Amino acid sequence: MKCLKTTVLSGTLTFFFAGWLFLFAGAPVPVDAKIVFTVEGDIFVMNDDGSRRRRLTQNNTTFDNEPRWSPDGRKIAFTRYMDKTKSQTSSELFLMNADGTKTQRLTHNNASDVGSSWSPDGRQIAFTSTRSGTWEVHIIDVATRLVTQITSRGGNDGPSASPDWSPDGTQIVFERFIVIRNGMAGIDPKTIYVMDADGQHQRRVLPDPPLDGPPTFRYFPRWSADGQRILFDESKWFRDGDVNSVIVQPLGGRKKEITDISDRLGNNFIIGGTSWMENDRAILFSLKLMDKPSANYDLYRYTFEARGLRRLPSTPSDEECPDWTEGALSVSPHGKLATQWAEVKTDGINGHRH
Repeated sequence: MKCLKTTVLSGTLTFFFAGWLFLFAGAPVPVDAKIVFTVEGDIFVMNDDGSRRRRLTQNNTTFDNEPRWSPDGRKIAFTRYMDKTKSQTSSELFLMNADGTKTQRLTHNNASDVGSSWSPDGRQIAFTSTRSGTWEVHIIDVATRLVTQITSRGGNDGPSASPDWSPDGTQIVFERFIVIRNGMAGIDPKTIYVMDADGQHQRRVLPDPPLDGPPTFRYFPRWSADGQRILFDESKWFRDGDVNSVIVQPLGGRKKEITDISDRLGNNFIIGGTSWMENDRAILFSLKLMDKPSANYDLYRYTFEARGLRRLPSTPSDEECPDWTEGALSVSPHGKLATQWAEVKTDGINGHRH
């Protein structure tokens, strides 16, 4: 996924007052920073209602993407592309504190390492890497930096990507391409799989898309907090245009499209990342309306009970890859910048779009 265009920065009285408190009290200022996301290759945090946006990284030569909160909300894992102008070059996994301090590099290799997902105990991170020659799911031990590959191609299995750990730590959901011999001009569909946390017992979450239908791709699988449902984005490519949907898939049940999104916004949109929030009572996602001039990705919040859909305050820049964490965090504003905010196809892996 590509992130973003222009960011307007300005100091605010709230920021300077918070900074004054930090300097004289000698402790971080508690704020409700629950959402982390990307804007033009940098990482930001904000409150659930879109207020108090703060920029955590500021890159000139690199490009940050796909931030994920640690289970305790104290750290953020993210992907850093080492050359900002060439997103297909080497990318590595990094960590930083929730306030943007103490950045650490986790991986060092001339390959693409992308898409972090923490284990529930915070000791391991599942991610996607090309270090074996194709996209596969790997796990890194945060303390030792030991990397283990847990998927590999075989038979009709295609590349695997976008892992997400189950809340009990026993399983991982991920994307997998379905290799089709002599099919659809080399376009292979993508669907959702689940496996044990060690890579064993890999199985489909739902039936494969029909081969006589439009090419279908399923992206960004995210496990619900109750462990019973998978959230993902489904894209179908028709001759007269693409149709995208946000899907909730109960394990062992039938998938359910959140039709309120298309009912209110139309069908001409694409998704730039999804996340559960508020203990499964809502979801957070990035969406671009393709029928608008100079369209950008904006962040939306959908609540299930009220069937409420609301766009969070936005800027003329792409806002993507949102992730949400439970509870208030202690995030220091010291040294950070307060911010006032008054054709697309995939490259195949992790739903990256151009």
